[in-house]
Amino acid sequence: MKLEEVFEQTHKLPTIPKVVQELIDSFSNDDIDIDTIAKKIAQDQVITAKVLRLANSAHFGASRQIGSVQEAVVVLGFNTVRTLVVASGITGAFVATPGFDRKAFWKHSLAVATISKWLAKQAKTNGEVAFTCGMVHNIGEMLIHIVAPEMAVKIDKFVESGGDRVALEDNNIGFDYVMVGEELARRWNFPVEIQQAIKFQNTPTSQDPSDKLTAVLSLAKFIATLQADKPSIEDLSAQIPENILSLSGISKDTLNLKLAELAELSSGMEEIIG
Repeated sequence: MKLEEVFEQTHKLPTIPKVVQELIDSFSNDDIDIDTIAKKIAQDQVITAKVLRLANSAHFGASRQIGSVQEAVVVLGFNTVRTLVVASGITGAFVATPGFDRKAFWKHSLAVATISKWLAKQAKTNGEVAFTCGMVHNIGEMLIHIVAPEMAVKIDKFVESGGDRVALEDNNIGFDYVMVGEELARRWNFPVEIQQAIKFQNTPTSQDPSDKLTAVLSLAKFIATLQADKPSIEDLSAQIPENILSLSGISKDTLNLKLAELAELSSGMEEIIG
């Protein structure tokens, strides 16, 4: 199968709501009409319901019951609401696929997204963009399950036994989740920096010029994988690749001082994958 064939199956491809697309476009635009955007969000009943459920959850600790998107913007701030809407829109774009553990997939994606946002703060780069990048970094994996479900399930089993996903997908399908994810991000008109971060997520040192977002995403993936084994702070610190850390602009000393925070990190969005 060729990569183009995946995107010729338009009836199977996920689409994101127009308002989510507008919000992603607004990441690099400081001059946006928040009231207009809030009204557009409110027109999407599914996303509005998700956002209000999240906004009223204990994680966000609102001082009063939030009853509308406009109220959520006032109480939580536009940036937080934008992140909630984008995450809700992306997760809602994909339907359940036989043989694919959708809940585990999004749980991992949320973990990478949350760590990406945390690292972005230390790297002094845009945390919302980093969060969104973490949410979609392996979106190609889900798309492969949609267009080649039987082969995807077989590959998953080999990966669980220690196989390399990229090599297995390249050898058996002719392309891999990174290539599919980059192309989907391009078709969804995501910012070029997110497209490039997806492309170089496994090889950040080969990106020229290097980019902080890519390094942050790569580190977040690495940390999320390490955390599965519940390492001590010392072990975690020792295993973090310093060449990628330097690309992010975060010093080892700065990271070490903050690593204890990882255990308490939560996006507060776990409900959207229920």
